[in-house]
Amino acid sequence: MKRLLLLIALILPAAAGEVLRDIPYVRGGTGQQKLDIYLPDHAAEGRHPVVIAIHGGGWKLGNRSMPRFVQPKTRWLNREGFIVVSIGYRLTPEVRHPAHIQDVCAAIAWVQKNIARHHGDPDQLYLLGHSAGAHLAALAGTDFDRLQKAGADPAAIRGVILLDGAGYDIPGELAGEMSFPALRQMYLDAFTADPKVQRDASPIHHADHRCPPFLLLHVTTRADSTLQSQRLAAALEKHGGFAKVVAVPGKTHGTISRDLGKRGDPVTRAVAAFLGLDP
Repeated sequence: MKRLLLLIALILPAAAGEVLRDIPYVRGGTGQQKLDIYLPDHAAEGRHPVVIAIHGGGWKLGNRSMPRFVQPKTRWLNREGFIVVSIGYRLTPEVRHPAHIQDVCAAIAWVQKNIARHHGDPDQLYLLGHSAGAHLAALAGTDFDRLQKAGADPAAIRGVILLDGAGYDIPGELAGEMSFPALRQMYLDAFTADPKVQRDASPIHHADHRCPPFLLLHVTTRADSTLQSQRLAAALEKHGGFAKVVAVPGKTHGTISRDLGKRGDPVTRAVAAFLGLDP
C-alpha cells in the first residue's frame, strides 16, 4: 500500500500548498536518499522556480525534514511562488566523499526530470545550503562534470545561496587554519587525509567561467567561514563569474539559517534581492 501511494504521488500533481514527503531520487536507495517537496498555494498556475535546499550537520548529522532547517524559509519561499525541494544525502561515517555530493547531484537530476509534473520549472533551479549543506551546494554549483555524470544539466542552475559554509578549500582549512581538533577530525572523517580527495571535494578548485551567480553569507564571528567565503568568491570572480559576499553581524551559525524567511531579517533581505524579490 505504501508503495502504491508513493507511485501515485510521483505520477499525479500534488494539491496546492501540499508537502510531498519521502520521495526516493535513486532506485534502491537508503532512507537518506529521499526528498520532500513543498508546494506553494496556486501551484497549478504557471511554472514555478525551484529552490533545492541542502541541510547541514558536518556531513554526519541532520536530515532534510528538520523543522529548524525547513521553516520559516519554506513558508516564505512558497509565498513568493517558489517550490522548495529539501533533499537528504548519505552521511559519514557510513560514507565519505564523493558519496555526499554524488547524492546531491542525483537529487538535482531527479528534480530536473520530474518537477514539471508539479508545475515547477526545471530550467530555473536555485541551490540553497547551510553549513555542510553550503559546501555541497557550492560543489554542485561548480563541479559541472559530476553534475552531468549524474544526468543533470548545469545550465538549469540559476544561482547558488550559501549560508555560513566553509570547506570551500579543504586543503587550505586543514593546512593550519583550524583551531579546534574536533573540527579538523570532522573534515578528515568526511574527506580523508588524501590531498587529492580533499582537492576534489573543494569547490574553489572547480570554479570556472560556467558557474552560476553565487551569494555567500557568513556570520562575522566565524573566521573560517569568513575567509573561505572570500576565497571562493575571489575564485569565481577570477573566471568572470558573479559572487557577492555578505557579512552578517548579530547572527550565530544556527540563526543565520533558522531566521531565513522572517520579516525584516537581514539574511532574508539579501536572499530576496538575489532572487529578484521584493525585500
